[in-house]
Parts: sequence; C-alpha cells; structure tokens
Amino acid sequence: MFQGLGGLGKTQLAVEYAYRYGDEYLNGVIWLTADQDIDAQLVDLAIRARWVAPESEHKFKLEIARHRLRTFSGCLIVFDNLEQVSAIEGYSPEPPAESHILATSRTEQPDFTLVPIDVLDADQSLRLLIQEAGHQPGSDSGWEAARQIATTLGGLPLALELAGAYLSRRPVGWETYLQLLQQNLRKALPQRLSSLTRHEADLYSTLHISEELFVEEPRLREILDVLAWSAPAPMGHDLLAALLGTQSQTELTGALGLGTALRILQHLPGTSSYVIHRLVREVRREEVPLAERGPRAAELCGRIGDWFDALREDFRQLPRFEAEIDHLGQWHEHSLKFAPKHSSRITWLLAYPPFHRGQSLEIKRCVELALEEYQQRGANDPALLAHLYNDLAYAIHELGNPKGALELAEQALAIQREIFGERHPATAISFNNVASYYTALGNPKRALEAAEQGFAIQRELFGERHPDTAKSLSNVAAGHAALGNPKRALELAEQALAIRRELFGEHHPDTAKSLNNVASCHDALGNPRRALELAEQALAIRREIFGERHPDTAASLNNVAAAYYNALGNPKRALELAEQALAIRREIFGERHPDTAASLHDIAGYLQSLGKMPQAHTMAMKAWELRKQVFSANHPSTLDTLKLLRRIPGFRAPSQHGQGTKRKKRK
Repeated sequence: MFQGLGGLGKTQLAVEYAYRYGDEYLNGVIWLTADQDIDAQLVDLAIRARWVAPESEHKFKLEIARHRLRTFSGCLIVFDNLEQVSAIEGYSPEPPAESHILATSRTEQPDFTLVPIDVLDADQSLRLLIQEAGHQPGSDSGWEAARQIATTLGGLPLALELAGAYLSRRPVGWETYLQLLQQNLRKALPQRLSSLTRHEADLYSTLHISEELFVEEPRLREILDVLAWSAPAPMGHDLLAALLGTQSQTELTGALGLGTALRILQHLPGTSSYVIHRLVREVRREEVPLAERGPRAAELCGRIGDWFDALREDFRQLPRFEAEIDHLGQWHEHSLKFAPKHSSRITWLLAYPPFHRGQSLEIKRCVELALEEYQQRGANDPALLAHLYNDLAYAIHELGNPKGALELAEQALAIQREIFGERHPATAISFNNVASYYTALGNPKRALEAAEQGFAIQRELFGERHPDTAKSLSNVAAGHAALGNPKRALELAEQALAIRRELFGEHHPDTAKSLNNVASCHDALGNPRRALELAEQALAIRREIFGERHPDTAASLNNVAAAYYNALGNPKRALELAEQALAIRREIFGERHPDTAASLHDIAGYLQSLGKMPQAHTMAMKAWELRKQVFSANHPSTLDTLKLLRRIPGFRAPSQHGQGTKRKKRK
C-alpha cells in the first residue's frame, strides 16, 4: 500500500507501477476508486471490457464483474483512495485465485504491506519545480527564488506541480512568483485538511494563486465552482455545460484545457468527463462557500433538474442518467439547505433508475419523500405535483393497489386539465394512466374511453410515429381486447409494434411490450402458434435487457406458459414456466399482489389439466381468496378463478355469475 498525505502523488505512483509492470499480469489491471461507488465502477468495467452485453440487467453485470474480480488469477487490482478496509470487503480475491492488490491511502490500513510516501527533499523539490515550469531560472537571483519557492512549498508534489504549471503558462519571473506566493501565504487551512506535516497552508496558497488564471479564462472559475459543489465523481462535458448555461459545449473548451494543463482538473481518457482534484475541491469549497450564494444554488438546482428531466423517460438514456446520478444526489443535499423549493423535484428524479429497473418499492419510497418535501418546503409547482401523483400511482399499482392508483391518477388528470387544458402531452399521459387502472379494475368500457381521449390528443400533437402515440395505441388496443373485439385490437397493437420497432429497434422494453400485446391478440383470435412465437421473442428481449428477476420477465414467462398450453397442449411445460414466473413475483411483490394471484390461477389450471386435483384446488383457492382481497368478489379476474374452482371436484361456494377464459396474458 502506498500511504501518505494527500497530494504526495500516491495515485500517480500506482499508475506508474501499473504502466511498467502491467504486462506481467496476464489478466490485466483493474483500477477501482475505493471511496466511490465500487459496484457502479464494476458495472461500467463489465461493459467496457465486454464481459457482458451492454443491454444486460444491471444485477447480472455486477455479478459477472464481482465474480471475475474475486476468482480470476493473474490480475493487478488497484484500490485507489482507500479510506477504510471495510470499503473493499467482498471485492478481494478468494483462494485459490492469485492476484496482486495495490492500494493507495492517506492512512495506514491493516492487512497491507505499508510503503510510506514522504515529501520530496530540497533537491527533488527544486528539480520537480523546474521540470514542471519547463525552463530554468536565468540568473542567480532566479535560482535563489526557485529554491525558496521549493522550500516554501514543503516538498509537496501537487503544490510544486501547480506552481510549476503557473510559471510555465504565465510571463511571470521566478522572483515575482515568489513574492506572490509569500504575499498570499495563509497561516492555516480548514481542519478537515489537517495533517502532521503542516504543509496545507502552502498548498492552499498555491491554489489561491491559481485564481489569477481566471483573467485569461473567466469560465474556469465557474467550472471549478460547479465541480467543487457537485459530487467528487467525474462529470460529463454535457452536464457541465448545462449547469453553466452555455449555448455550446465548445464555449468551455479553453477553460477546461487550461484547468487540465494546470492539473487542477483531470480529463478521464476515452471519455468527455472531467474531475476536480479532491484537494482542490475541498479548498475551493472553503474559499467559495455555497451558503453565501443562495440564488446561484437555486439556479443550479433548477438546471440540474432540467438536465435529468430530459432523460428520465427514455430507457436508452439510463446509462447516461446513472453515470451522473451522484451529482443529482449531491445537489439534493444542497437544495435542502439553500434551495428548498427545488428539493422535491430532485428527489422525484432520483426515482427514475428504479422505474426503469422495475423496483416499485424504491419508486414508492422516492416519490413519497418527494411529496413530503413538496408539502413541507413551500413548493408551488402544480405540474410537478401532477407528476408526483402519476408516478406514485404507477408504483402502488405495480405493488397491487389499482384502486388507489386510479384515485391518484385522476387527481393528476384534474390538475393537468386545469393548468394545461385538454390538448397537452401531460394531459394525454394522464388519460392513458387512468385507462390502465380502469382496465386493472375490470372496467374496460371506461378504460377504452380514457385511452381514446389520450390517443386523440397525442396523434394531434405528435402524429403517428411517436413513442407516446404508440403507447396510446397499445392502451386502445387493450380496451378493444377487453371488450371482446380482438380483431380491432390486433390491428391497433400491430400499428403500435411497427412504430416502436421503427423508433427503438428490437431490443427495447416497449418493443417487447408490443410483442406481448400482439401475441395476446393472436391467441384470442385462435392463432396460438403465432402467439407462442411472438411471446418467446418478447421473453428473449426482456431476459437480455432485464435479466431473470424482473416483473416484465415474469410476465413474459407467464405469457409463454399460456402459449405452450393453448398452442401446443403442453400443460407440463406451461406449468414449469408459470412456476418460474410465480417464484419471481413472490420475490418481488410478495403474496398479496395481483400478479402473484394471476400466477397462482394459471398454475391451478395447468395442474388441473395434468389431473393433479388436490394441488390444483389448493392453488385456485389461494388465487380466489387473494383476488377477492385485492379486487373484489365481482371483479372479472375473481370470477374467472371462481369458475376454475367449480371445475375442480370437491369445491363448494355460493353461486356467483362468472365468465371463464383461457389462460390470461399480461402485457
């Protein structure tokens, strides 16, 4: 382990070691920044190293990366900026794997062979200063000034590099620079940067002098401030430009180049991301406290919200969204202190990675917190409130409460009608949401009415070839299917599928959803083999995108099971697939959920077909009781299960009117 004060070059030394000896490690060098999210770095590594397909489920990427990290021999694993050994528990190689671990840390860590890194001596400091300046003093007085500069900077490589970079880029003599350094010398630094070497004042002074550079590149000041106030993770050029309100990213090129040349900023190779040096960040936070810039903090909270808001609904933008999410979290902390009216929106935006990953409980937690902040912190944004109601409705519907979801969605619709009127995208989305919940509650007529209202608005606003139009088409198709018009439902579902294929291609969640819808229509029209073909395509896409433990994958497993039963008369295979779906749904949703009940119902039907009446009776009873609790005794799904029970010998129940169906498919 390379251990020593911040700014001594521990990371650079680790880089040099990896560069010199990397060829001796047959399975390469794995570099991880230990005081940042290691899992996120491993997922990124898994993609860049092509260990997994980029579209694979996040959890699958992480499992593969962890497995390689812990079991492959012949690797050099670098844990940079290790603050606590506990941070890398679970990431170290396991016997018999034989890999080397190299760590850098400011403090001593147990279980490592310590290689202390000390400050440079006087001669080394002078050589480094002159090397970084790119020229030697031209006089005896210049040499004396250079030696005093090196002594004043106390042998700290970062300070020497910054001083040398300043001298290399400015027409400033050695004697003049020494005067500047002496005039701006601070007696102390904030305690958070304290250490036994007491060189912090020298470093602080050097960083203070670097402010002179803003005369040449004024935007560098803004860049440093934004990066200092944001999370310590790298920030992409496009997010940085958005926070600074630039018309073009090229406006920042000169300032970023200067910051990189001065080693104040680091440009991550192969990316458009920049990171401010951690010591520079801490010093800058002390020099320019955000508490004194309330209006600026509020402005930046609004801008970061706008940037993430533009990405939130597009699944294809999820990697970009997640790459910058540390900054969104940091600005949420700032909003609570300095811009409370923005905190609710930022919290809401943090719910979108869970939304794309099917994590309904996490969505609910985030949105409920956002609603609490909205009410407590003086937010006055009806459009945001409608978003919060809609997204909370989605979460609780996925968690098995369609009635509560409908109430919230109708509140959202009322707000949007009032502030936007009828012909607005947000109003159309709320109509579609209401339609979905009416369908779940067994009211297909009202669902179709709402879906057609949403579709009419979106077709007028966007035309036919638009994602929102395709979504409305799907809802209208579902309404026709529920009302017993599968032919019209198929026409509309195929139109939606064609639009989504054109816009998104094959490997997209919406394309898979449309494939399932079309499959359901074919099944209803007596084309079960075509239904099976399409359902299997959807399952393959969802497995590739989401992996196994996802609600959509479970839905597709159920659909393929139904297709095997209806198309091939193979209840044994159908039962195997339906049991896989049930296991996933129980893990994700628990027992008291509509999807769990649907799986229980389908399994009961397959068991009955296989002649396993006791087991079928048990499963059907569970499904019936659960559907009565979740919906009502007269809901179509509940009545469907009741009819199934009556076909199983030994069942007795009050007479109720019901209509049976084949195995149902879920979108």
